Amino acid sequence: MAFSCEFCGHKSTEIKQGGGISEHATKITFNVKNEEDMNRDVFKSDTTFFAIPELELELAPGTLGSLYTTVEGLLDKIHEHLSNANPFGQGDSVQNQKLMEFLAKLEYLKTGKEEFTFILDDPLSNCFIYNPNAPADDPQIKIDVY
Repeated sequence: MAFSCEFCGHKSTEIKQGGGISEHATKITFNVKNEEDMNRDVFKSDTTFFAIPELELELAPGTLGSLYTTVEGLLDKIHEHLSNANPFGQGDSVQNQKLMEFLAKLEYLKTGKEEFTFILDDPLSNCFIYNPNAPADDPQIKIDVY
């Protein structure tokens, strides 16, 4: 689904799932190692729990809706969401300093110069990270089905 307001310029895109419900949940753990990994395609459904443990970042299912993007694109969306939606994101409060430090760390991860762990955990198995080695397994991706 896509929406664009001609009056204010607001744009929204959202992906809605179709098809059946999986019998198993899927947890994908991706070890991001370099700048090339930032260009991997990612699908994060609205039922996916997302985390980057190195930042202590966790997004509950429903946050940001469903997205088909890249690793870098997802980090951009998170950065944009936190920058625009946080009421303490402006001014000189202590919360602002912590937020600014966190956003700077998030921005640095987008450079691909620091390794980090990218976790998608979806009870409906509607998440995906591109495997350039397919059909062989990718040594940077661990998929747990439970």
